[in-house]
Order: sequence, then structure tokens, then C-alpha cells
Amino acid sequence: MKEINQYIFYLSIFLIFGCTSNFKKDSIESKNQKRFKLLSSKHTGVLFNNKLSLDEQSEYFNYQYAINGGGLSAGDLNNDGLVDLFFISNSRSNKLYINKGNLQFEDVTMSSGLTQDEGLWSVGSTMADINNDGFLDIYVCMAGGEKVKSRSNLLYINNGDMTFTESAKKFGVNDSGHSTQAVFFDYDLDYDLDLMVINHSGNWNERRPFKELDKRGIYSDKIYINEGGKFRDVSEKVGLENDRYGFGLGVSIGDLNDDMFPDIYIANDYFGSDYLYFNNQDGTFTEKIKKSTKHISLFSMGTDIADYNNDGLLDIVTVDMVAEDNYRQKTNMAGMNPKIFYEAVDAGLHYQYMYNTLQKNNGNGTFSDVAQIAGMPNTDWSWAPLFADFDSDGWKDLFITNGFARDLRDKDANIKLLKEGKIVKKNGNTLYKISNLDHYLSFPEKKIPNYAYRNKGDMTFEKVSYDWGLSQLGFSNGAVYSDLDNDGDQDIIINNLNDIAWIYENTSNQQDKFNFLQINVIGPESNIFSLGARVTVKTKDNNTQTQEITLTRGYQSSVDPILTFGLGSNESVEELIVQWPYGKKIILNNIKSNQRIVCDIKDADDFSLNTQSEFIFNDVTSDLQVNYKHIENDFNDFEKEVLLPHKNSQHGPGIAVGDINNDGLDDFYVGGAKNQQGSFFIQKNNGKFYEKKLNLFKNDRYCEDMGALLFDSDNDGDLDLYVVSGGNEFEKDSPLLQDRLYFNDGNGNFTKSTKSLPIMLFSGKEVSSADFDNDGDLDLFVGGRIIPGMYPFSPRSYLLINNGSGLFTDATMKYAPDLYEPGLVTDSEWVDFNSDGNLDLIVVGEWMSILMLENQKGKLINVSKKYNLDKHKGWWNSIASGDFDKDGDKDFILGNNGLNYKYKASISQPFHVYAHDFDNSGTIDIVLGYFNQGTLYPVRGRQCSSEQCPIIKEQFSSYSSFGSADLREVYGDKLDDALHYQVTNFATSYLENKSDSGFVISNLPQEAQLSSVNGIIVEDFDNDGNLDLIMSGNLHVSEVETPRNDASVGLVFKGNGSGSFTFLNTKKSGYYTPGDVKDLKILKNQIKKYILVANNDDKIQLYQF
Repeated sequence: MKEINQYIFYLSIFLIFGCTSNFKKDSIESKNQKRFKLLSSKHTGVLFNNKLSLDEQSEYFNYQYAINGGGLSAGDLNNDGLVDLFFISNSRSNKLYINKGNLQFEDVTMSSGLTQDEGLWSVGSTMADINNDGFLDIYVCMAGGEKVKSRSNLLYINNGDMTFTESAKKFGVNDSGHSTQAVFFDYDLDYDLDLMVINHSGNWNERRPFKELDKRGIYSDKIYINEGGKFRDVSEKVGLENDRYGFGLGVSIGDLNDDMFPDIYIANDYFGSDYLYFNNQDGTFTEKIKKSTKHISLFSMGTDIADYNNDGLLDIVTVDMVAEDNYRQKTNMAGMNPKIFYEAVDAGLHYQYMYNTLQKNNGNGTFSDVAQIAGMPNTDWSWAPLFADFDSDGWKDLFITNGFARDLRDKDANIKLLKEGKIVKKNGNTLYKISNLDHYLSFPEKKIPNYAYRNKGDMTFEKVSYDWGLSQLGFSNGAVYSDLDNDGDQDIIINNLNDIAWIYENTSNQQDKFNFLQINVIGPESNIFSLGARVTVKTKDNNTQTQEITLTRGYQSSVDPILTFGLGSNESVEELIVQWPYGKKIILNNIKSNQRIVCDIKDADDFSLNTQSEFIFNDVTSDLQVNYKHIENDFNDFEKEVLLPHKNSQHGPGIAVGDINNDGLDDFYVGGAKNQQGSFFIQKNNGKFYEKKLNLFKNDRYCEDMGALLFDSDNDGDLDLYVVSGGNEFEKDSPLLQDRLYFNDGNGNFTKSTKSLPIMLFSGKEVSSADFDNDGDLDLFVGGRIIPGMYPFSPRSYLLINNGSGLFTDATMKYAPDLYEPGLVTDSEWVDFNSDGNLDLIVVGEWMSILMLENQKGKLINVSKKYNLDKHKGWWNSIASGDFDKDGDKDFILGNNGLNYKYKASISQPFHVYAHDFDNSGTIDIVLGYFNQGTLYPVRGRQCSSEQCPIIKEQFSSYSSFGSADLREVYGDKLDDALHYQVTNFATSYLENKSDSGFVISNLPQEAQLSSVNGIIVEDFDNDGNLDLIMSGNLHVSEVETPRNDASVGLVFKGNGSGSFTFLNTKKSGYYTPGDVKDLKILKNQIKKYILVANNDDKIQLYQF
């Protein structure tokens, strides 16, 4: 207790004397000055270099983490108010530098007793006060190849006099399992710190998912419980996974579900899925990575947890190793093998892609990857991601270290070694006829810059590496942020491989509009630094920031426990809330900026968590006895169409709603996949449903039901059923593609008509009805989705004219020739968009513009160009209308692919598709083109492209030559002869009807852009007189080199009556539709309303509101 009081005394001296002068703001003299200034080692005195000899580096071929670099830790080790630095050296002595002020440091490694013996291999470090004396201690993780003397982790106890005593064995934490990093946290909330250690196997042949390790061992991840200062391994008891494929490289702690208990995220390398352990509040954990996320990184490196979008929920970032530029992508990125990909998924692993992930917290224990829309999905061979407000504007920015000592994945170098016989592959084994050193030197060395991203406050980041002065080239690994000079901004310190450590001074305090608040949170005696406490800061600009105290962050490193909040132009904080996980809280108001304050748990009041209020939407699927699962047939679209961007065989099921038995209650039809019959669900008086299976549907089960419509085709007062046949698994003229019309006898009994429709052997998706010719009966538009096996050629679409008794005639060329082959149609809407009293038609689709067909005296005339909508070509999936701005005309919501996908597009830089027989093989080849740094390149790499066009391998003998070639250099003048479509807009959009002035298109809010929108409901769900939106979607069947479009969990937007919308997250709305949703419909009974959700290859859902 004496030592803790001494710590607080030193802190109070710092608060009185240490803040005033250092927190003074100076103006920057030159506008060209970068935000960060790289300090010379001469000035700082930090000469640390994590140097490895070439022989040590080439040990990679025996120990594949030999060049993964080292970490560092920041913390005030002597309680003098200045943050000190501890650097990890892999094969030489670690170094401790004491902060002397003015960004100058002194090497005290020898005098402190931290000099490390040779023959060891240090990796990561973290700090915590293990023995409750008020001084930070140091924990070092050890690993290494067969030659190391010991892999036992080290614990250096701070003696309080700037000397340390190694005590790992004494405390029971001398883990020897190839440790990468550790984190201290109070997982059982018993007021003391427990320990998590992540390890990895030393057997590199166990990386693949097919060699399951079903027993825990020395190389498994560990949790050690603190029992009065002695630690005990309780890993199995608390529920840690058997490390079947775990190669842990990063670990983060945070309360991810707002229950005050700390949860764990572990980033695993290679094929091993990451682990997400939720705390069960009883001393155990449950692993839920597959339940809580839709996909993850493949080679996960470092990780961090923070609230990046200021919604009060903690998000997760992991980094991988895909390059940003086209050349390095094409020459270094390993091609994703579809067979291996799906074998891994079938073996129980997750959907894993070689991209960074930014898992946005949905507020219900689930996460959506938003890295693509955030703008940081590929940052090359990345290690340490760190969230911190580096520009002090109130939003957390992102810094990522980058670099690998050799491009060991360089494809040309590997091929050269094979050709020279230095590497031989035989019977599934690899034989090396070359020394490790020569093998290592065969690969190129390329230093690359680190990445800095400024948070724009709208869920996106702007790359500012160069603008902020952080673009030096190197091989950077561990990194931390800390206010080294006590000026209120976060400096950056980096541990480089084979280079002097970099210390960047942050000069934000010299900028205009610079304000901050620093908080030192003091906890109970056994957790004095308050690990696990959460701090929330609210400012008058309606910005709310949240931080949680955890020290291990990024990669192999740890930060100091002082929290820094950037305040931008705010000169005060309206409200500060500190919550300890022990049921204690402090609330302070009207706090002046530019100071460091202390919040002590001794001054806190008791509190309890608020209970969840009622949801707006409630899942009543089971209550209403609806139990139908769409079961998709197994078909590999890519076998014949190698470079398809996504599968075309999984666009169903279609659904239709209506009262089929005239009892005043809505019933519904749900279509089946191939080999699955569709079914009716009939509503009973009590609101529940029963399934009605009809034999005639059984006879049609070999068709795929892509769309459906209930309408009165024959004017007899009851609803008949139209079913659109489609899919990609049929031949293009297969009779199973014929649409079907079933007549209703008025009591819900149906008969299939064989003469009512013309022969329509096309693969469709959409059908909609309207009396467009004003003759008293309902006519049909039927949209073609694809020609099987011939993507992206346009199929037929149809305008079918009704004779009044349900006999339909193809009148497309007579009344609407633009509908004959309009494109890959997904949706349509009959609506009077020009307010002339006649029903017009809007048609949308994939690679299509917004097709506006004006009804001019019974003919549908294309007026898209007139309204300037022909330029907006997208992957439009859905359309819905409503008077959202209350001006008396119809506006539109257009569901698109979203902005959170690998493919990007704009009018100036469209996304392209070409289709042609480029190699004269007699088959159609698909070529996708994308812009990278201003040049149009093929999307797919040399290997995949050669599988479609073998001639490419002959024309481009190396990956380097292919990676340097633009699209025209690869495919030549045949591009001019190819079918060619473009996308200029992937955003889900609001199309405002300006009456005589035409239409204005704008993006819906960012939350609407997180994935495909396939279904839209327009409804005033809160009865305030304004139309609201309910939307769902996703696209789960992307080709395996493109992460699935799966971030949508359902969207609810509240309209304000003037054309603007406010997003309600899942935590508030209760609407949760995470599946591959293909359509939505409104369903009613006498009292309530429901949303019917059609999921591909999953169960139907019903939400009541």
C-alpha cells in the first residue's frame, strides 16, 4: 500500500507541475510541415536495432516466424510521469530506455538487470502491475527454432528502484509453448489480473486444416488464473479451444457485448480460424467466431479492439498480407484455390480471405466486416494495426505497420527455383537441393511504407501516410502510440527489423483547433491501472467517444494505460463517464480541455447495467409455426465459367404474398430450389400458419423457383400464382426453364395451365403485373436474369399482354422493344413516375442503367437518357417506390451491390466486364477489369486467367510481365469486338422525383452501403406519418478471391418526411436478417403486420412490427 500511495503522490506532482507548460499550443510555422516528425536517434538517444544476420533470417525455412520481427512496450516504469520504452530484440538483448524528457531517452538495460543472454529468441512484450505495488512489470514472450536454449517466457518484476528481477517461474507464468504475445486482464472480475498467452505450433506441417489436433498441449493457447499472486493454468477448464490449427499472432481484449465482462479475440495465421471467446460471466468462455462473424482474414497477423465509429460499441480490426498495388498483387499474392477453400469450410473452418477485416460491432454479439467501405482492406504484409486519435479531432485513426524482409511469395522466384531443380516436388513432398541461405537470397528484398489512415467520421478512412510524414520505407513490425512528451497528442514508436527504431513526434498540438483530455484511471489495489475500465467522453458537437483500458494492442506490443481523447475544437467536455467492471461509476460534467485528470475508483458510485428496452421488430417465425428451409442444390457455376464474378445458380427463392382462399388473411408462397418443391403457407384465424403442399408443385420440383407473383390473371376474383423459372444449372433451352401459371379455384386449390403462356425458355428472376394498357386486366413484365452458361449476355425479357381470361401473348416488340433484351434483370416497378395518370415501368438489373420506360399511349418508351439516368449503371438488385418527401409524386429506393465490396466503380473509373472468345477456343471467356492507381487492369491474376485462356501463359511467361500489363496489353484489340458492360455506381441510392425537373440520384447513408440490397419494404412502421425503410440483402456466392458480400444484418431507416433517413441499428430495432436474403414482402393479418424474409439456402423468417 505504501508503494501505491507513492505512485499517486508522483502522479499528483506531475499533475501540478508537469502539465501547464507542456500542454501549451504553438502554431505551426509552415503549412507544409507534416503531422509527424521522425526524430533522429542522435536526438532521442534510442539506438535500438532488431538486427538479424542473413543466417538468422534464412532460418525461416526451419522456423517460419524467424523474420516476423519483435514488439515493444510503453509505460511509466519509474512513476516519474514520463513514458519509458522497452524494445524486443529477437536474438540479442532486449533494451530498456528511460524517458528523460524532451523526447530524449537513456539506455538503462544493463543497470536495470534486463540484459538478456544469447541463444534466446524474444518475440512480444506487455506490461502490467503483477504484484500490486504500483509499478509496471514486464512480461516477455519467447519462441524460436530448434537451436534456442529455452522458450520459457520471462517475467521481470519491477523492484521500484529501476531494477528488475526475473520471476516467471516463481509466479507460475514461465510458459514455454512458442509464445507470440500475452495480455493481462481480469477475466473473472475478482479484482486481480489474470493472464492470457497465445502460442503456436512448431510443426509447420500442421498448418493445413486436414490434420486436426484434438488434444491440448504445450503449444496451445493458455489462460492462467491469478490465485493470490500465483498463477495456474486453467485453459481447459475455462473452455479454450483445442488448438486444432491455431497459429496465434495477435490477441486483443475488450467487452464486445456490453456485459462488463472482458472478451477475447485471437488472430491466427495460416488456415486456422481466428478465435472469438465470449465471456460467460461464470469463469468460462465460449468460442463463437463463426456465429458472430460472416468471414475473417486468412493469414491474420495483428489485431486491435476499439470503437472506431463512435457508436459506443467496440469493433475489431485484423490485418493480412494483400498488396495495395496491382503489380504486387499479381506477383506476390497466392491464388485462392476453390477446391481447398471449400474443403476448409466443409472441414469446419470459417470463410477466410486474404484481406484485412474491420469487424463493425452490430450491437447484438455479431460483427460485419466493413474493411472495403472503410478503405483499408489491403495494406501489404501487415503486422500491427493501432486505433488512436492521432490528429485529435475526436475520431480514432488507424496506423498499420508493414513489411517482410524478403518477398518469399514472389511467384517468379519460386518458379525459377523449380526450373533450376533447386526445389523438387515429388509425391506431395518438397525436396530442397539448396542451402537455406542461398534459398533465402533467391528472393527479392523490397522495403515498403507503413500505412496511416485518417478517420473521416463517416465509417471511412483517408490514406494519409505521406501527408502525415509516415511513409518511410522499411520492415516495421511491433508499434505503439504514447504521449512521450506530455503535450496531449499521441506519438508513434516502431520496432523495425534490421533498422534503428523509429520515434515519430506528433505535432498536432501545434495545429489549430487542437484540444484534448487525458485521463488516468485508478482502480482497486490489485488492479491499480484499471485494466478493463471503460471511459466515455461526450462533447457539445454530439460526438461520443469510448475507450476501454487494455494494454496489449496491435502486434507483440503494449501501450501505456493513460487514455487520451482528442476534442477537436471543443474546449470542454460536457460529460465524462468512467465505468469499472466491478459495478462502479464516476460521472463528471463540464470539464475544461487540455489537462490530465485522475479518476479513482474510491470516488465512484455503484451502478448496474441498463436492461434492453423492447425492440421495434420481433422474430416470430417459430411462434407463427413457419418452418420452411430453402435447400439449395449443389452446383459449381465456375466449372464451365471459370472467371464468373459470382455464382448465378443461387438467386432464389422467390416469394409471393396474398389471400389465396378469400378468408381475409394473407397467405404466402415460397419457391423451392432445384429438386425442392415450393409450398404455400396458409394463415389461420389465430395468426399462425400451416404448410399446404400441393402435388402439382411436386411435379415441378426439378425447376428452380426464382420469382413468384400472386395476382388475378383471369378476372375471376381470386389470386392465381405465377412462378418464374431460372437458375444457371440448366442448358439454355431446357424445358425446365419454362415459367408456370397456376389457376386458383377461389378456395386455394390450384391447377397448372399449359396454354396460358408462350414458350419462354429463358432463365428469369422477376415478374410484376399492371394494367398498363387500361383494358381492365393485369398484364405482366417478366425479366430475364441470365442465359445459362453465357454470362453476361442478355437473355430475353417479356411484356405479356393479357386477353382478359388469363391467356398471355408476347407483345414485347410491339409495345416495348427496349424490353426485348434489356440486360440481366433483377427487379421492376410499375408506377406512374411522371404523374400523367398512366402506369410507367422502371426496370433494374446487373450491369444495367436505370431503365425508365414511359407509357406513351400504350407503348413503353425508354426515357432514361432524358432523365440523365443512363449513366448510372450498377448491379441494381431491387427497387421500391414511395413519396418520401411528401411532395405528391413517387420517389424511389434503388438497392445496389453496395460500397463494401472488392469491386469499385465511378463514372470516371468504371468497373468493366468483357465477354468474347479471346483465345479462339470456341467458348466465351469472361474478363473483368478494374482501375488501380489510374490504370485499367484485369481483376484476376495470371494463374486464374490462364485457366480460362491458356494462351495467356504463353504470351506472359512470368508473373512480373503479367503484373505489369494493363487490360489491353493482355487481351489486345479483341476487346473492341467483345460484349462490353460497365458499372459506374455501386451505391444503394435514393432517386428523388423532382417532377418537371426530372430526377436527382444520391447515395443512401453509409449503413445502406455495407452489402447488396435485394429486398426493400416501404412502410411507416412507427406511425409518425413519414415513410420508413426496411431492407435486407447480401451476396454469399462470390468467387473465392473476393470476400463475400455478407455484411448486412438487415437495415432499418426512419424517414423524416423530407427525403432523409436515420439509421437504427440492430440493438435498437431488433431486426436481424444476416442470411443471403433474396426478397422481402409485407404480410398482414387483421391486427398485425409482418415482414417475410426469403433466405437462400436457409430458413424463412418472419418479423412482427
